[in-house]
Amino acid sequence: MADEKFDPVKEFTNIRDTLSRAVEQGVKGITANMYPLIDVYETADSVVIRTSPIDGANPETLEVSIENGVLTISGQAVADTDLPEGAVYLSRERKFGTFTRSVRVPTNIQADAAQAKFNKRGALTITLPKLVDSRPQIINITPAE
Repeated sequence: MADEKFDPVKEFTNIRDTLSRAVEQGVKGITANMYPLIDVYETADSVVIRTSPIDGANPETLEVSIENGVLTISGQAVADTDLPEGAVYLSRERKFGTFTRSVRVPTNIQADAAQAKFNKRGALTITLPKLVDSRPQIINITPAE
C-alpha cells in the first residue's frame, strides 16, 4: 500500500462538503414539520382547508384567523411527557413548539360563518361558506311553445 501525501486543500474540501450536507439535512429536518401541510379545495357552497395531523396539538392550543383574505392557523405542539423515568431519547425526529401557517383564500367567503373541526387524528378542517352572490347561479330556460 502506497503512502498518500497529505493534501490540505483536499481535506478542507472534504470537510466543506460534509458540513454542507449536514447543514442541508438539518434545515430540511427543521422545516419539514414546523407547520402542518394543508390541502385547499372548493365546492359550490364553500372553500375547505384541511391540515395534516398536527402531532402534539390539541384544540385549545390552536387559533384560526382570517384577515385581508389570508387564513392563518397557529398554535403550539407539545411533546409527550409520559416517558418512563430515566428514559433517554436515542433519536427524536418529531418537532414541537409554536407554529404558524397561512394561506390566501378567496375574498368571496363569509368569514363570520366559518367552522373549524379538529378530528381524533389531530387534523383540522376549516369550512368557509361562500357568499351567496358569488355562488354559480343557474338560470332555467323555458322552451318556446
